[in-house]
This record gives sequence, C-alpha cells and structure tokens, in this order.
Amino acid sequence: MSNFSSHIKELRELIAGSSSAAGPASAHFEAKLREVMQRGLKLNFLSIVTDLEYVASNNTESGYLVKCLCGSFSDILDSPAIFSELPDRFQPKNGPGVLVDLSGDMRWCPFATSLMRLINKCLTDGTLHVEGLVTMPFVSAAWSILCYGDESLHKVCFDFVRIVATVTTVEILPMETIIRSITWILSQDINELSNVRDADYDFSMGACLHALHSSCPGYIVESTAADIVNVFARAVQTSRSSELQAAMCNAYKRIVEFCPPQVWNPEILLKLLYLPKPYSKLTECIWLVVDKFGQSSISVDDRGGRGSFQEKSEISDLPKAGQKRIAQNQENICYKRRKVSESQSSADSSMTKLSSAGIRHKLAKDYAYDLQLSLSSCIKFLSPDNHNAYPLEPEIAIQVLSLLCLSLCVNPKTSLFIRISKQVLSWIPWICKQATEKCLFSFDVLLYFEALQTVMLLRSSHPGDTKLFEDEARLIGDSGEDNDYPAYVEIVNLLKLMWSDGHASTQACLDWKLKCLMVQVIAKIGDKLNTECYLEVLELATHSESAEVQNEALMSLPIIVLYTGPRMLGVMFKKLELFGDLGSYQVWKCIAFSLGFLSCLNGTTNVTDKAGSSCKLFVDKKLKQPVSTLDLLLKGFCCPQCDIKTVNTKEQISVVDMAVLQAENVGLKNNILKAHILFFKFLYAQTSKECIISMVEVLPRVLRHSSREVLLEMKIKWVKCIDFLLLNGMKDVRDAFSLVVCCFLENRVMDILFSDEVGMKGGTKEVNFMDKIKHAFAQAGDSHVLLTLLESTATVMQASDTQGEVFFCSFVLLIAQLDNPNPIVRKTASRLLRRCCTYCFKGGIELFLSKNFRVRDNLYDYLSSRLLSHPAVISEFAKAVLGITTEELIRRMVPSVIPKLIVSHPKNDQAVITLHELANHLNTELVPLIVNSLPKVLSFALFYEDGQHLPSVLQFYHTETGTDSKEIFAAALPTLLDEIICFPGESDHTETDRRTTKISPTIQNIARILTGNDALPEFLKNDFVRLLNSIDKKMLHSDDTKLQKQALQRIRKLVEMMGPYLSTHAPKIMVLLIFATDKEALQMDGLDVLHFFIKQLAEVSPTSIKYVMSQVVAAFIPSLERCKERASVHLSKTVEILEELIVKNNKLLKQHIRELPLLPSLPSLSEVNKVIHEARGSMTLQDHLKDAVDGLNHESLNVRYMVACELSKLFKAKREDITALIIGEDISDLDVISALITALLKGCAEESRTIVGQRLKLVCADCLGALGAVDPAKFKVISCERFKIECSDDDLIFELIHKHLARAFRAAADTTVQDSAALAIQELLKLAGCQSLPNEDNGKDSSSCEMSKRGQKLWGRFSSYVKEIIAPCLTSRFHLPNVSDAALLGPIYRPTMSFRRWIYYWIRKLTSHATGSRYGIFSACRGIVRHDMPTALYLLPYLVLNAVCYGTPEARQSITDEILSVLNAAASESSGAIVHGITGGLMRTSLLHYYLRHCKMKTMLL
Repeated sequence: MSNFSSHIKELRELIAGSSSAAGPASAHFEAKLREVMQRGLKLNFLSIVTDLEYVASNNTESGYLVKCLCGSFSDILDSPAIFSELPDRFQPKNGPGVLVDLSGDMRWCPFATSLMRLINKCLTDGTLHVEGLVTMPFVSAAWSILCYGDESLHKVCFDFVRIVATVTTVEILPMETIIRSITWILSQDINELSNVRDADYDFSMGACLHALHSSCPGYIVESTAADIVNVFARAVQTSRSSELQAAMCNAYKRIVEFCPPQVWNPEILLKLLYLPKPYSKLTECIWLVVDKFGQSSISVDDRGGRGSFQEKSEISDLPKAGQKRIAQNQENICYKRRKVSESQSSADSSMTKLSSAGIRHKLAKDYAYDLQLSLSSCIKFLSPDNHNAYPLEPEIAIQVLSLLCLSLCVNPKTSLFIRISKQVLSWIPWICKQATEKCLFSFDVLLYFEALQTVMLLRSSHPGDTKLFEDEARLIGDSGEDNDYPAYVEIVNLLKLMWSDGHASTQACLDWKLKCLMVQVIAKIGDKLNTECYLEVLELATHSESAEVQNEALMSLPIIVLYTGPRMLGVMFKKLELFGDLGSYQVWKCIAFSLGFLSCLNGTTNVTDKAGSSCKLFVDKKLKQPVSTLDLLLKGFCCPQCDIKTVNTKEQISVVDMAVLQAENVGLKNNILKAHILFFKFLYAQTSKECIISMVEVLPRVLRHSSREVLLEMKIKWVKCIDFLLLNGMKDVRDAFSLVVCCFLENRVMDILFSDEVGMKGGTKEVNFMDKIKHAFAQAGDSHVLLTLLESTATVMQASDTQGEVFFCSFVLLIAQLDNPNPIVRKTASRLLRRCCTYCFKGGIELFLSKNFRVRDNLYDYLSSRLLSHPAVISEFAKAVLGITTEELIRRMVPSVIPKLIVSHPKNDQAVITLHELANHLNTELVPLIVNSLPKVLSFALFYEDGQHLPSVLQFYHTETGTDSKEIFAAALPTLLDEIICFPGESDHTETDRRTTKISPTIQNIARILTGNDALPEFLKNDFVRLLNSIDKKMLHSDDTKLQKQALQRIRKLVEMMGPYLSTHAPKIMVLLIFATDKEALQMDGLDVLHFFIKQLAEVSPTSIKYVMSQVVAAFIPSLERCKERASVHLSKTVEILEELIVKNNKLLKQHIRELPLLPSLPSLSEVNKVIHEARGSMTLQDHLKDAVDGLNHESLNVRYMVACELSKLFKAKREDITALIIGEDISDLDVISALITALLKGCAEESRTIVGQRLKLVCADCLGALGAVDPAKFKVISCERFKIECSDDDLIFELIHKHLARAFRAAADTTVQDSAALAIQELLKLAGCQSLPNEDNGKDSSSCEMSKRGQKLWGRFSSYVKEIIAPCLTSRFHLPNVSDAALLGPIYRPTMSFRRWIYYWIRKLTSHATGSRYGIFSACRGIVRHDMPTALYLLPYLVLNAVCYGTPEARQSITDEILSVLNAAASESSGAIVHGITGGLMRTSLLHYYLRHCKMKTMLL
C-alpha cells in the first residue's frame, strides 16, 4: 500500500514538474497524466472495490495479487516512460495496469482504508470530475467491505455514507441495511469493543447515522424504528461522542413523528435521566413525546389501579444512596443480545403487529396513561422530604427533577407539570443551605436554576389562579412580617454570597450564567419579596463586572413590574435612571428597550382601562430554555397599543397578564413624565450610533403611552426631536426613524403636538406635521439625507389615510423629487412612488384615481402648477408611475384643471399661460381647448363659491370666442346638465350633500338665462330620459357602492323636478328603483327613493299608481316570504310603501287592488292584507281563475310570475273543485279553463333569459300538471293572430308600437331592454313623421309638436295610455349604432341552438337583405328583437315576405336553405335523432309552414 501511495505521489510530482516545461510534448504529457487520474476514478474504482470485497471475504496470508488501473493505463500506452518507472513486481504481464499484493489483513485493510479516503476526498473536493462514479452497485460493494475491516476502515466507510448522503442523494444507498448495521454495532457489549469504539469512531458513526436517518423516507423510519429504540439507551449511555448521542436523539424524534406510540417506549428516556451526566437532548425527546400525547392525555389523574413498567420494575434499579455512581462507560441496564437476523425478524414482526389496529395493542391513550403513571411514580420520590427514606442521592434527584421540568414545560397547565414545579420549589431551602454550609455545589446548579426559572416564568399560567400552587407557603415557608417568603429571601442571600469575595467553588459553572439565571428567578418572584430585596439584587447586578449580568438586570425591570404590579413602576424608573448614569456602552441597548417596555406597562395599568387593554407576556412552546430576558420580551411581550401581532394559542402560552393583578397605578402621571425625561436624556446623550438607534426603536412606546398634559409639557422637545432625527448625521439613525415616524400620525398625538399654536405656521394639524418634513427637505444638502427623507416620506404615505392631507402631501413630496439633479435621488423617488402605489392602491393608481376624484383633481392641480417651472416632473411621473406618455397624462388632466384655471385667471397671472402650455402639449389652440371643456367649466363656475365667478368665466369665453352668455349655455346645455346631475361625489359627504341640494337652484338659474323662466318641468321635459340614462350608466351600474347610493339621490332630485311629467317617465324610474331594491347594499336607499317616488306620483297623477302597484307588490313578495323565517331590517320600510300604495289608494284603485294576491301573513302586513281582502270580496273559483288569466297575460314578467305562484297555491288548495270544474259541461267554465290553459302554455314558452323567466316556465308547467288531462273536445284552441299580407308602412309601425314596443317598454325589467324598445319607438316615429322641433307656444303637450300630416294621423291612432308611454320618445336622442351585419353564408339553424338565438340571428340576416321603405322599419327594431321574442316573432313574417318579394335571388335562396335546414332537423327528430333546441324542430316546422303559405299567396298576387 505504501508503494502504491508513493506511486500516486510520484505521478502528482511529475504533473507538477511538467507544468513548467515548455513545448507541446510536455503539455501532452501533463494532459495524459491528469486524464489517468480522472479516468481512474471513473473507470477503475468499481473494479477495485469489487476485488477488495472478494479479497476480504476470502482472505488468506498469501496469494492475492490485484491488478488495478487497467483502463487508465491503457490510455497512455504511447508513454512507455511511465511504465518503466514502476518496479517489475508491480507490472502485470497480461496488459497495462498495476499489481498490488493484498494478502493478509495487514495489507488489504490499509489499502482499502486509503482507497476509501481517496474516494471520500474525490467526492467532497471534486464532484465535477467523478460524475458517474457513485452508483448503487459501487455503494453496495463499498459498504460491504465494512463487515470485514478494522475500526479505521469502519470510520472511512461511515464517512463515505455520510458524504454520499450529503453530496449526492440517499436514494442510491442501501439505507435500511446501513441503519441496521449501525444498530447491530451499538447493540454489542461496549467492553468487547473497547479497543474499537473510541470517541472518533462514535463520532463518525453518529454523523453517518444522522445524515442517513434525517433524510430517509418515512417507511425506512418505520421499518428500523424497533432496532433504534432497542439500542437507544445503550448508545446514549455508553457513547463518549456527543455526535452519536445527538444522532440517536434525532432519530428517536423522527420515530415519534412517524411511528405509533407502541414503538416509542418512552420509559427508556426516564431511565436515562438518572445518569450522572445525562445528555441534554433527552429533554427534547421527552418534550416531543409529551407534546404528541397531548395535554389531555398527560393530565389524567395518576390514581388508578393499573401499574406501569417504571412503577413495577424500574425503581429498584435506581442508584442507591451511598453506592458508587455508575460510570459513563458502564452499563446500567441489562440487555439481551440479539443477532442481526433476530433483530430483523423482530422489527418486521413489530411492524406487522402495529398494523393491526385495536386488537393486540394498546391505544395511544393507554400508552399515554402508562407514561403518566411512570412519571408520577418517578416524581413522588424526587421530593427533599423523601430522599432520606428513599435510596436516591439528592444530587441525582435534583438533576432528574430539573430535566423533567424542562421536558414537560411544553404543557404547563397539566397536573404533572404542576407537581414537578412544586418539587422544584421545594428544593430551594436545601440548596441554599448546602451552598451556605459547604460553599460549593455538588450538582449541576445551572441545570436546576434553568428549571427554577422555567417554573417561575410559567407560575401564572395555571388557569383560574394567579399563583402556581395553593400550598406555596408549605413548600417554601410562611411569609414573615414583611410579607417575604423565607425561601425566596434565601435565594437573594445566595446571590449575595456569590458576589462575596470569600465564596469559593470548585464548580466552573458559577459564573455570569448562573448569576443571570438567579436574577431571572428573583425578578419573577413577584409580591412575595419586598422592594428592598429587589433593589439589593439590582444594585449587585448594576456593579457587576459582567455586561451580561448588567443587561439581564436591566431587562428584569419590566419583568419585576409584570410579576409584581404597578406599585414597582416608580422604583423601576428611578433604577433605570441610575443605570443610565453609569454610562456603560454595553448596556445602552437594554436601557432603551427597558424604557420602552416600562412605558407600555405604565400606560396600560390604569384600573379604569377596558378589558383586554393590559400588557401580556407570551412564551413560545418550542422556545428552548434557558433564554435571555431580552429575547423573552422581544418575542413575547404584547402591548395592545404598540404590538400588533396575532397570538397563536396553539404555539404560544400566556404566562402573565397585568389585568389579573388589579392594582391601581397611583404614580401614572409622574411615571409618564419620568419616561419622557429619560427618553430625551438618553437620546441626546453622547453615546454610540447603536444606542441612539435603540432609543429610536422604542420611541413609539414612549409616545403612545403619553398623557395629554405630559405631551403638552414636552411639545417643544418632541417637535425638535423630529428635526433632530430627520436630519441626523448618521444614516442608520435616519433609517431607524423612517421606520417609526408614522407613530406621529396618530390622532391623539397630532392633536397635541401639531395643533395651531406656538411654533406652527397655521393650518391643520396634518399640514403642520408635513411642514416639518418639507422643512427637512429644504434643509437637506446631502443626497444621502435626501434618500432617507424619501424613505420616511414613503413610510408616512403608506401609513396614512388615502383621503387625508398627510397622504397627499407625502405623495406630492415624492413627486417633487422626480426632477432632482441627482440621478440616484430621482430613481429612488420613482421606485418609492411605485412601491407606495402598489401598497396603497388596490388595483393600481389609475383605478384609485378613477374612483377618488378629489385626490385626482388635487394631483392634477399640482402637476399643472409645475408644468411651467418643472416640466420634467410631469413627464417623469407619466412615464415612471403611470406608464403613459406625457401627452396622454395632460389629456387626462385637462378636464380637471381647465375649469379651475379659467375661474382663477383674474387673480392668477400664470393661469392663461398654463392654458396655452396645455394646448401646446396637445398640439391644439387655446379656443378649441376651452370650448371642448365648456360644460365642465360652467358646471364648476356655477357651484364654486355659490357662482360668484360665473360672470368672469362668461366674460373670458366672450373675449376668446365672441359669444354671449345665452349662446354659451345653449351650446353646452345637454352636457352641462349631465355634469350638474351626474357629478362624482366627494369623500366628504357633507360637501356632496351640499352640492346635491344646489342642483335645482343651479338649473333654475340656467333656465332663467336661456328662457327667462325658471319652471323646471318645462325646461327639462326633453332631457329627463337622457339624464336618467346618464345616471344609470355612469353611476347606478358602477362598481362603487358609494356612487350607486349617490345615483339614487340624483334620481330623487329628478323626481322632484319632473312635476306633471312624472307619470310619463314612471316606467323608466321603476326599472331603476327595482334594480336598486334587489341589491342588498342599496336596498334601504332604494326603498327610500321608491317611497318618495310613489308619494310624488300619487300627488301629480293618482291614476298612474295602478300601473306601478302590481310591479311593486310582485317585487316585494319574495323578500316578504323570507321574512316569515327571518326578520329583515327593511321590513318596516317595505310595509310603509305597501300602505302608501294600497291602503291610501283603496277607494280610488279598488278594482286594481282586488287583482293583487294576499301577502304573507306577517303582523305588520295585517292592515294591507285587510284592504286586499275587502277589495277582493267574496270570489268564486271561476273569479279566481279569470283573474289568473288576466294576470298571466300581464305585461310585467314579475307580475306574471307572482300570479303563476298564486295559481299554483290555489290548485293545491282546491284540487277537488278544479277537477269538478274540468269534468263539468258548463260552457262558461270551459271557456275559462281554455283561456287558462292557453295562458299557461304561453308561460311555458316564455323566452326571457332572466332567472324569473325560467322560474315562470317551471311554475306554469307545474300548474298544467296540476290541471291534469283535459278532454281535447272541450278545449278551445285560440288561433294565433295572422299577419296582414297587405299592410302599409304606417299600419306596420302602428301595430309594432301599439301592440309590442309600448308593452316591451313598460314591461322591461332592465334598462337595456327598455332603451332598445325606446330607440325602436323613436326611430319608427321619425319614419312616420311624428318627430320635429317642439312648438314653443304650447310645450306642455308632447303631442302638439309640429308634426307632418302623416305623423299627426298616426299619433292620433294611439290610445292615451300608449301616448303617455311613448311621448318621451318624440324628443329623445337615442342613437342607432351603425352596425353593418354581414350576411352569413349558409343556413343559420343548428340543432343545438335555442329558439331565441335562431330567430334573432335569422332576423339579423333577413334585415341585411331587406330593401325598400321597410328596411328602415326593420333596422329600427334590430335591437329590441334580441330581447323581446313577441316583437321578433311579429316582425319575422314581414322580413321573410320582403326578402321573397323584393330581395335578390341570393336572399330568396337563403330562405329556402334555412327552411330546408329546419325541416331536415325536424325529420331527424321524428326518426329518433336528438335535437337540443329549447323549443324543438316541430315548432320551427309549424312556424315555417305558416310563413311559406302566406309568402306563396303574396307571390301569386304579384
């Protein structure tokens, strides 16, 4: 092996030496040699390891020569010089390679060890060069060598597995085999392996086990669990390596995570606690077991009839007092040896048994109960009162008790932890006595004080009790005259003893760690010590030479207050000041944090505070003890005002709640003042940067817990403090302040510090605060200061209300830096603006500006003010923040800024210049710019300062355009009215309401200017429809609920102004209000406006109530039905509306009231139902059915659905009477049944796409089913109305409007359908000559318009009811979109099409083929045919007739193709094919047959 090593060394030396040689030959030589090394790793290691496995398994003292590196040497046959340097005995005779003699253990073991080391080195240092080296066969062969080698080979094999698991992947390792091999080694007698298992051996084995077990899959953990648990105690007890102990503990924890409790055997953990030096990670294992079992399982009473393993057999195995302690390398527990096969079968058997649930094994709660019994039996012998009677040394008892305490603290509310805590406290007198008498500790005192500190920390967590125990006095002694408990006083004395010069100890642990632990313990004693004791301890810690002890004492000040109460606050503030006077650099950070926590405690301990406003202390369940008080407070202290954190009750334990102490803070004001004085004293002290940063971090705690009096007294100092921190010379200080500056935004703080008093320039508190930041920007001369000021401004912007002044001022300050000369400042400002916009504006800044008009207008005003002096700001803001061009941004700004610029131009010299600059950016002139903005300018001038600036605005337009006031208003009137009515509301509701009340006076002012008359109904009669549509589209159908509510108020204003024209626009208003009442967020506002509308309608046109009554009742019935199950907050308002409609109009509309159904039986509706019942009187079944027929033919879909539901109820209630009526022979009864069936069939064919329409079809079908089979001979079929072949255009227009469009308009359930019907009526009236300019002499009647004779004749044919409906269409301004419907090629019909869709598409196609005068009629109706099927079916024959008679051959052929397409589909349906259309092919066939017959007749006539 040494010769092989030297050869490798020689090869490396040759490579190193040849690198300095020149020429291509040397370079070639070097490359070949390097290739030998690399290829040797890749190609030869597997064969070498395989040969080694064979040699090891058949080893003898002679005869084994292994040839290796064959592949590598074969590649350098052209360099014979390399072979000549090898001795002859190493050169094989049958080819290239190296012969190595591996006979005997003295040869092959060192060779294998060195080879494995080389492989490990390659894996760790050269993984890129050994790709493909580590394979599953190679790993298996390498691991198999371990079975035959010595301890050195074992260690390198362990390292090999660890490296493979870490560097590559564990999947290629035989994980289960390796783990079982390790457990077999651990199961052997340590004495037999004493020359093998040293600390280094265990270290390698432990690292291997940890790397393998921590990354293996769960099924491997389960299969090897029994083996690991079996050797766990032996391995932890006998190993000298902490690495192996840690690996075993980590493996055990994974077993607990993956395996059921049957495998855990937690009793072995308890036995290991009795070792002289138990491993610390055992507590983590116990902690996890207890946590897995859960609090309920470990809280059971230990008094029971069942025993446990620990209770029955293990107590006798504990070390006796006076006996020699068991050394670490000796065994305490007898184990039965196992062979590997036995272990394997045992594990397999164990896993098999675990899979049998509830038959041969205990349930988890049974194992938890056994563990609880074991713990109980263990705990009761750990008392100092029992150690003389029970043979257990006190040192061991304290050790076990401490470890158990640290293990079970995960569930402090369990009875076991309470018992352990009692035992921990009970040892205090004994420990103090031993320390006093012997001046040394014979046990691990640090461990005990860690446990004691844990007990004191969790002593208040017991539910329902502020003390840990009721018998605390018995445990530690009764309190004396000063209410001091002797045992706690002894701890204080012990601490004093440790600081005394005469105290000596042989223990190295009595250092600052122990002092810190004792300070922690004393701080948590609470009111069981007097103030003098606390002060003594703090005085000792103050003068300690250890900074750790001083810091611990400092952070104990708030802990003392937490556990003692507010009476100690004044003392602690004084002590904090003394700490500060020492000026120690190392404690300033803790001074700052202690001041902050004390301020919170002082500010939240007022007994008048509400529940939940006190400070609390939480502890993470997984927090490992010990922990410093600083970490404890930083992670667990919770102030309701300063610490906004979510407490996870599953992961955190509440250990202290100040509210439980219920003590008055008598020194509240003095303590607040003291906190402020100390804060400024420490802040301005000549300390380090870190100290100032710490003070800045606690600034919010001091500021938030201030009283008004103290803030007023310290106002000037706080204002100067802001300047000091904003412009501080240290960047880290400025950065720290930028994170907390938002604490000054709290209303209480701003009201006091930034009120309009001394040192303020005037203005609101928000403006005064932002002036401080503006002043800092002005004073900052360094770019680094500017950068931190930008961060502070961004923080303020993100923390402020988006509607407030602070937000906008911060926004503007960031924008102002977009043209800073420093590019870093510009980029930072741009980045912060984007960040703030993302944080503050959900959906982006553009969406925010589109909804928040006041912020948008103020922003645009600011940008326009910078347009002349800082144009780069606008361009950079457009590009960096909005992502648009400068021109696009100015285009958006123009509607907002031009009105203000024109209004302010008399006093603002820059206004006109800015207007010209805006025009230049938009490549236009001033006049077109201001003319396009005329409506907005006039609207702004009319409302701004009560219209005082209107004359100057009119004069400005007169100067620029030469037009007078009347011409200006006439040109802008339609859009101006939209601006006045549909103005966007402000966030300030008062301002919005004020402007809303001024709508009527403002429009009256315009009316006087234009007509000389202020009668609003006459002035607006031609604009009401358009204004209602504007409100609907711009406001009512927006996504903003606030804007929707404002829309309802604008509708109310229009209702006020309509006067006698209210009934004319009632259908439109009803659609809008019913839409609002269906929205939960708008229901109350919608009901209010609906009630007002009904009152106004009853005043101006009482008879028109009948047209809205049934619609309102039908809309209310569903919500009233729900009120029977759950009361609604809107019920009272609904009842008021119904009483207004029905009760107050009882005499006038009794005939219409009788058609209404009875409303749900609610007490509040009793009066309404009484009126309906009286109006209906005594009705026969025939009367009910006749009313139902009328109702089913009502124009309103909601009314038809309501009637159908009532009819369904009637059929169920009077089933026998209905049957008798059908069977009877009375002609009048049969006529009623026939009409009813016809109406129900019509309802089943309802083509409405709404939910109500679909429900109507189902209810009508249900009613037909309830009628049963009717004799066809008795059923009179009502034939369909046949269209007139010879029909003039005027007749067709009249029929369309009178029978279809007027009905569709009034029955429309949404504005889209209503507007489509209105547009069709408007265009048809135009075609018939019914629209012209209105006659100014008689403008009250729309019918008095200057119509042509043709138009007058047509108008006279309409009934008064229809005239009232269509009158607004005489002057409406609906626009027919210019849509060119390209003729579709081929038939339209598809079997999957619905009947509605097919008819609509066919009408579109036929309309595109229409010619002559009828084209205008058909085109006018192309919108309504999409929504109203009766109108579409009425028009279709005329469209087909027009195409057949006057269309092109292609048009006629398309009709033929369409008809054949439907007939073919019908034939397929008849033969069994499935047609998915809603109505079916037969209906289409009948319809086409009807059309063809009339088309044929027309053709013959021609």
